[in-house]
Amino acid sequence: MWTLGDLFILILVVAAIGVWIQHDRFRRRALSLARQATERGDVQLLDQSVSLRRVSVSRGDRGWPRLVRRFDFEFSRNGFDRFHGFVEFAGERVSAVELDLGDPHWQHDRS
Repeated sequence: MWTLGDLFILILVVAAIGVWIQHDRFRRRALSLARQATERGDVQLLDQSVSLRRVSVSRGDRGWPRLVRRFDFEFSRNGFDRFHGFVEFAGERVSAVELDLGDPHWQHDRS
C-alpha cells in the first residue's frame, strides 16, 4: 500500500523529470539559434555548446508571471579571440539573440 510519503516522493521525482526534459528542450533550441546567429554573422561558434546562465521571473504582456531563461555561448571571429553571445527566452518565445562584437573578453597573444 502506498503511503502519503511515498506518493509525495513519486510526485517530486515526476516533477524533477519534467523540469529536466523542459530544460533540455530549451537548451537544444538555444543551441540551434546560436548556430544560426553565428553562421549569419560569419563567425565560429566555440565549443558547440550553450550554458544556462540565468533564470528569472518577469511579467508578461498581460501581467502574468513567466520564466526568463538566458543561455550564454562563446564565438570567435578568427580563432584567436573569444566573444560572448546569448539567447534569451521569455516564457516559450525567443526574446533576444545577441552577438557581442565589442572588445573580446579573451585574446590569444600571437607572438
